[in-house]
Amino acid sequence: MGDKSKRNALFQWCQKKNFDFICLQETHCTKIVEKEWKKEWGGLSFWCNGTSVSKGVAILVKPNLDINVTEKYRDGEGRKLIVELKLDSNETVRIFNVYAPNNGIERKNFFNKLIINNENDVVNYVMRDFNCCLNRKLDRKHMPKCEAVGNHELKNFIEKNELTDIWRLRYPNKKQYTFSRGQSYSRIDYILTSENIDCRLNNAKTVYFPFSDHDGVTISMNIIEPERGPGYWKMNNSVIKTDLFKNTFETFWKSWKLNINKFKDKKEFWDLTKTKIKDITITISKKLRLNENEVKNWEHKLENLLENDGTQQNLNENKVVIPSEISLKLIQYSLNLDIVPNCQIKWNNQYNSELLPIKSLTDTLQCNPGVKSTIFKCHL
Repeated sequence: MGDKSKRNALFQWCQKKNFDFICLQETHCTKIVEKEWKKEWGGLSFWCNGTSVSKGVAILVKPNLDINVTEKYRDGEGRKLIVELKLDSNETVRIFNVYAPNNGIERKNFFNKLIINNENDVVNYVMRDFNCCLNRKLDRKHMPKCEAVGNHELKNFIEKNELTDIWRLRYPNKKQYTFSRGQSYSRIDYILTSENIDCRLNNAKTVYFPFSDHDGVTISMNIIEPERGPGYWKMNNSVIKTDLFKNTFETFWKSWKLNINKFKDKKEFWDLTKTKIKDITITISKKLRLNENEVKNWEHKLENLLENDGTQQNLNENKVVIPSEISLKLIQYSLNLDIVPNCQIKWNNQYNSELLPIKSLTDTLQCNPGVKSTIFKCHL
């Protein structure tokens, strides 16, 4: 996340997905840049810093989410962050963002020291990259002869704290992986929840995440919301920042401003102007939503491919055909750029059909006619 253009693209992607809470691992955030990154996110966020090249976790809260969220704990290593929120039903929820070590011995000690203070009136969610599988038969493509170091300690932690692997509960026999490297495929990314709230969860699924070699894991939950009174129209600031709005408004204003002398009362002119701007904004919003829904359809198609085949990387290796429009639409969606389908990306004067390292939005994306692209992966 150290590159600003990539970081902003990631933030934009998360906000368009409309997640209430996002847990990130391996942020590589430091105290020096934390304030700047918080400002770029545009909403409430919590950061537990590592170094500029390793570790670091963060919890991002959807901007304008009307929930009181407070930080409860962060360790000094960039591996554990806890926030707490109180719902309108007076229920307390704690979100744990955990990033376990790669080293087996360190991971074993980490799980032994990992503590959740269970309380009857508190619901716990543990979001994590455990770097360890729970079930070597189902969570690894090629089953190893023995369990990974730390597996026993991880299972003890889950049992002791009465947690549930909610995705596995929904799909007891399914094989799907969240991480791949070389010929190794595994499910090491989990969302663990308190056992007593399973009935309130709508779904749990693995989703394609275009900025990492890990896929994302998401859940949605029913909560009791208060009744709200009649609403009112409010201009969406993100709409007026788009080129589509700017170009439309400039065309409108160029001709409309000439009418000001036709009004005896200038206030009447400005009131009508505001109404017209509102109509323009609503029209542009509808067009943008159509584009966004189109991209979501492409993402849904890609997620279906992932579910059928296991993980993002082996889509190509197992000869699963991915329409190039999917990858390009996802990149266009993240970077807000126009990209022509069925082309390859030219990045820093190098054509690369498998990896798109986002470095700068000022770089030029060009098409190489006649060359079909494959899936692009963006690494943090």
